[in-house]
Amino acid sequence: MAEVIERMTCPAGHRVLSGGLAALAGLAVALGVAPPALANLRAPVVIPVSPSAALAAPSVPLIVESEALSFVCGSDSCQVSARYEVTAAGPAIVRLEFILPTEGSVTATTNADRETVQVMPATPLRPEELRSLEAAERGAPGLFRADFPSALRAGRNTVTVRYSQPLGAEEVGHGYAKKKGRMVQRFRYELWPLREWTRSPGFRVKLAVAIERPAPGWWERTLGNPRSVTCLTSDTTAPVPAGRLEQRDGQLWYEAELGPSIPDRITCFIGDENLMPRN
Repeated sequence: MAEVIERMTCPAGHRVLSGGLAALAGLAVALGVAPPALANLRAPVVIPVSPSAALAAPSVPLIVESEALSFVCGSDSCQVSARYEVTAAGPAIVRLEFILPTEGSVTATTNADRETVQVMPATPLRPEELRSLEAAERGAPGLFRADFPSALRAGRNTVTVRYSQPLGAEEVGHGYAKKKGRMVQRFRYELWPLREWTRSPGFRVKLAVAIERPAPGWWERTLGNPRSVTCLTSDTTAPVPAGRLEQRDGQLWYEAELGPSIPDRITCFIGDENLMPRN
């Protein structure tokens, strides 16, 4: 389990060898030989993933009151809904945009009125994106930028965007060529754009992640490893948000609240319960 957590929490694109395998590798280098068993080990299967991000702050001064962020995940992707409560001093049409990992369908509404969304490649990245986005995983798909006008009225407004977030994955517990490990899926969401906004004193991000999982029986709960989900933040002083899990019909829901301090990003993991990272 320690090996699993160590590998999953390394910076993107890095791997570690732990325990006896690291010692064996060191001995092989010292002797100038590769033990046959070590030579037959294969790299883990990795499905790289690119992140999506919160709305970038517009040029017009606005106050963001909250973000309700949900990911409803299937076998290989999640349907994302990001709902913002925004206060405007007066009527205004502002342009809003955000980063996402796919060119697929994006919808945006302002106070239930549908807006026209343009999606285009996000290159070149802007200076603040170059500073704040984590280095891309090797082989990760390119980023896109969704842009739309938002017709705001004076006072409180609700702006909602919906799109699809593909899931990345990494194999753990793999071994020799024919030994298959178990896959842990993941996605990443960038929160740092929210720091560019004027946030209300009570600002919070309400996070919800749902995965497909029939309610496990007694045997699986007691002796097995049912599928689970958890999220970690990039804040090293408090990497694990105070989340809770709840079974609702055929889905397992993870819910947490972030704020008033906003981490750079969250990374959520989906897989067998004993493979979930703890910190």
